[in-house]
Amino acid sequence: MGKFASGNKAIAISDRSGLRFPYVEMVKEWNGMWVHTSEFESKQPQLDLAVIGPDGIALEHPRPEQRSNVSVPRLLPVNPFETYLAGNPQVWTHSPNHQRNNYTTVRFRGTTQASTSTGESGWPPTPANGAPSYSVCLDVDGIPGSFICQAVGHTILVGKRGAALNTTLVSAIDSTQTTGIKLTNATAFDSVTTTNFLKQSILIGTELIQYTTIADDNSLGQVSPEATAINPNVVTRGAFGTTAASHSAGALVYLIEDPTNYFTFEKIGTNATVGRITGGGSPVSAGPVTITP
Repeated sequence: MGKFASGNKAIAISDRSGLRFPYVEMVKEWNGMWVHTSEFESKQPQLDLAVIGPDGIALEHPRPEQRSNVSVPRLLPVNPFETYLAGNPQVWTHSPNHQRNNYTTVRFRGTTQASTSTGESGWPPTPANGAPSYSVCLDVDGIPGSFICQAVGHTILVGKRGAALNTTLVSAIDSTQTTGIKLTNATAFDSVTTTNFLKQSILIGTELIQYTTIADDNSLGQVSPEATAINPNVVTRGAFGTTAASHSAGALVYLIEDPTNYFTFEKIGTNATVGRITGGGSPVSAGPVTITP
């Protein structure tokens, strides 16, 4: 097989200048041109773009806020209280993203009071005993404001209670199951027709299971970002401080509406007059029984 000549005595024409140069002094540029060494130009670095990968969309080790009883008062929306039915003691409280658990104690407070007769001064006004004083909440549908803003507070249940819409489980589930939880009749539980896609919960025994959507086969589900290919869990078991447990086929399932933004309190014997009446005025706050500076 033949081979190329060394070109020691040959000449070559530069692709850049068209001049003649010794063949052995020619070099090849990055663009394929043959040029003399005196004409050689390196490739501009900006022509080689850096390879940039996609933006990160999730943390590898997330540490979400842990749900616990809120330790400071939070201001509630205007007229945050709504009664359920005439002759019923249940009161629904609108507290957006309240982050509270079942059976925690919440105290309501009205406007902070200041009075020269009690020696209060500064802000927030503080009487001589060192504890802030507050106005009593407004009456709501026959339920006295003095009861709503009682100093001992109220034990709450998350969500709007009282309607008691119920169905049953199609098949048994264990304490870790997060998919394939099917209801016998999910018509009244469909979040699309009840609270405009807000997260809902069902109550089975003492466990709350949080969901967002219901599939055509009446199984509970939850939309992105909770349900993804990486994280296939589509419901939240043991929500709002409850404990996940096994449940048998045919177990009663109750609807708990909008547990993220509402909670319920009551006192037997202190009942609404009309029902579905909102009130309470503003400002009203919800917080712990004792405020620690």
